[in-house]
Amino acid sequence: MTDKMKGEHAGLLTDDSLAYVQAQQAGEQADDPLAAIKALRLGQLAVCRLKAEDEIQAMRDELHNCEADEKASKE
Repeated sequence: MTDKMKGEHAGLLTDDSLAYVQAQQAGEQADDPLAAIKALRLGQLAVCRLKAEDEIQAMRDELHNCEADEKASKE
């Protein structure tokens, strides 16, 4: 943003946006609700993936046990 644009838009900045800009310039992490939601959803996705992997492994184990039972009954 040029100095001219900064002067023109200085009155348009709200207190929240000014605080956000200052935090970004200072290198601090601003309170970002979208980032918090993203982190929450990524955590939920990780839990779902783990549950799905466990369920798939349980199905494979059950299938393996059924195949072993059928093989044993044929002998």
